Parts: sequence; structure tokens; C-alpha cells
Amino acid sequence: MKISGKRILTVLAAGLFFLCTALPAAALTVDFHGKALTGAMGASDGWILGDRNNDNDSTTFAAGKFRFRAEVGTDDGRAKMVYGFETGANNFGDSESWDYSGDSTDFENRFAYIQLNVPGMNDQVMGRAGLQKTGVNHWVWTETAAGVTLHGNGAVNWSAGWFRGLEEGFGAPEDDVAETDFYMIKGDFKPGDNITVGGFALYGEDFGAKSAVGDLGWEEIEDGADQYWVGLTGKIDGPVFASGDLIYQGGDAGNDGNLDVSAWLANLTVGARVSDNAKVSVHGLYVTGDDDPLDGDLDAFQSVDADVKVGQIFFKDSLAASLDRFVDDQFGATMPEPLRNKGLMTLALEGEIQLDAKNNLRGAVRYLETAEKYASANFSDEDELGYEFDLWYAYKYNDNLTLKLEGAYLISGDLAEEMFDDDDVYQVAAGMVFAF
Repeated sequence: MKISGKRILTVLAAGLFFLCTALPAAALTVDFHGKALTGAMGASDGWILGDRNNDNDSTTFAAGKFRFRAEVGTDDGRAKMVYGFETGANNFGDSESWDYSGDSTDFENRFAYIQLNVPGMNDQVMGRAGLQKTGVNHWVWTETAAGVTLHGNGAVNWSAGWFRGLEEGFGAPEDDVAETDFYMIKGDFKPGDNITVGGFALYGEDFGAKSAVGDLGWEEIEDGADQYWVGLTGKIDGPVFASGDLIYQGGDAGNDGNLDVSAWLANLTVGARVSDNAKVSVHGLYVTGDDDPLDGDLDAFQSVDADVKVGQIFFKDSLAASLDRFVDDQFGATMPEPLRNKGLMTLALEGEIQLDAKNNLRGAVRYLETAEKYASANFSDEDELGYEFDLWYAYKYNDNLTLKLEGAYLISGDLAEEMFDDDDVYQVAAGMVFAF
């Protein structure tokens, strides 16, 4: 049976109303949160806003996304249930979602878990079971997955858990069931007041890629393709600040695990607060790529499911990307073909100033190229993406509503010129974000 988005929202609203009216008798607390985004955007090449059939034509459109999250807790604060959902991101006038009458069938569960303080642990250890944020590392895995986790706070903040990433054939004979399991542990501590040091380890069984990549012959679940990620993280706060990540990925990939994985990611940011309301920083990122797809080794770093924020044109540091309009949100096999498994090198200079209580301005200039060159029947042996100029402006209308105006321009390098038909490219976006 096809259930409309309107009907789902009606049922959820009715359920929330029932909970609120029952609070005195049930001795529960209810927190309700939400975030809504709408924006109009355009680009000189629709490909950079996610249109893979654009054929280098410009595009202009509007889109919206609405998220809600309810947290229902016991009055002693020791247990709660969390449920969150999203509708969007939808184009205005989309016949499958936001057209006449607006009766959308587009609906996504984001959170659905129970949380409790573990008995006998002095309320210092918290457990979760269900669909929840993974939060492993912002370069590796940040999005949600179903699992069971433990979280502890103290001199060392830590978390550990198991996630079932994918499962196919449930209920079939055991030999016909395929699944991807992940096991995670992470922690951090503060050796000084302004210093945080941490680390993590993630092991995935039968992990092919975030999604199937048909032209590579890869599936999301690949028997024998077990991979692991081990990382060190650090952060320094103060007038001079810094943060960094060093991550190694190993194991097997490809069909039946026939590729040996050995890949790295290194990230470093160093900056200074030049005044009470302004700061500047330098960012460097190196992600290894694969130079030969036929040698039996895979040297390309691959994320599980991350939100990579490296500028506006290719990745996700923009309002357009928040509305799910972007080239890529991670590294590895699922990237578009000219970037796939080729890694990344980038260096950026960024500045931000809080002009007054309501106006914020941020800008960046960055150089990007793939770590390994890409060549095909239609592409030369190239790696340079070019110089990107980014600008973000935000106006705080009130405590809940922010107005945004953003834009980016790419002076295309040799690889980007072939991707964009010898053109420089730009994108612009204007919109609103309402959060409570």
C-alpha cells in the first residue's frame, strides 16, 4: 500500500499531541526539534548541482527540506526514545513530491532508537539501540545506521558498538543471507585545558561500497571484502587553534575481496583569532588515490558514509549541498567517474568575520587536484581541478531563522576543463534555515 507523506505527517502529529496531553499522568518529558531549509540556486553547469544528465547546460531551480525529531524521556532522566524523520530535499514542482496539492510520498526515517543509562554504572555509561548517528569520524562515517552502542563520559570520553550496515535476504536459508556488519570503538581525552587527543577504529565485514557501482561490478555487500579504518585525531583551542586527522585504511575490496586495500587520509587545519570577531586559517588535505585499477591493489581511500566539507563546487560546504545538491559527499568508489578512486589534494586559505550581532561573512580560496591522474577514451591524463573561490554570508533574522547567500567560482584546471567542456564554472544559492 502506498502511504502519502501527508498521511504520515498527520499520524505523527496526532501521536505527538497524544503524548503531550498525557504528560501529567505518564510523568514524561517531551522535546521537539526541527530544521527546515528552502533555497533557490543556480549554476553554470547543472552537473555540479547533481544533474548527471545536464550535458553542460546551466540550471536554476528551488528546493526544500524539512526535518523533525522528537525525544520522549522519563522524568528521572535515565531513559528516552528518539524518533526523527525528513521530507525532502525536493525541487519545487517535482511531480514525485512537491507538485500540485503537494501530496508527497517522499519520506525518510533518520532516527529511531531507545537510550538508557546502564544500570550499576553510576549513570556514566549510556546505551542506545536502534537507528542512530554513527559519529565515527567526519572523514569516514558520520551518518545514521541501525545498531547497538555504549557511550561513556569521564576522564576519557568513549563509545563502542555494532552496526548492521546492510542486510539482504532476511528469512531465507542462512547461506542466502548477505549482510554488512561494522564494529566501532573510539575515544578522546584532554591532556591539557585546551588540548584534545583521540583515536578510533572501525572494522567492516563484507563491505563493498556505500552504494552499488555497476560499471565497476561492485555491490554494496561484497563477500570477503573486509576493511578497517584506524585513525588519530587532535584539536587545540585558543587564540591559535589547530585540528587534524591521520587515518589508515586497510583490508580487502572489490569482488570477493580480490583487491588489497592500503590507503591514507591526512588533514590539518591551523589558524589564529586575529580579533574578538575575526579569524583566519589554513587547511591542507591529502587523500590517497589509485594509480592502476588493474594491479590488484587499491590505494584509494574510501569513506563509508560521510559529509565531506571541502568547498562548494565539488563537496558539501554549502546551502545547496544541505539541500542534497552536490557533486560528491565522500571519497572512493561512489564518486563520479572522473574523480572515482583518484584521491584528492587541496590547500585552502579561509577567513571569517562576525560583522555584528546579526551579520556573518566567510570566504575561502582553495586549490584542488586529484592525487592520481585520470584518463579514459574521452579524457586526457589529467589531475588538476583548479582554483576555487567561495563566499558565505549569513544574516541572523532572529534566534530561529537565518538567511543565507552563498556562491562559488572555479577557475578550471586541466581535468575540470574536460569535465566542464573547457569552461570555468560557478554556483550561487540564496535561502533560509529555520531551526528550533
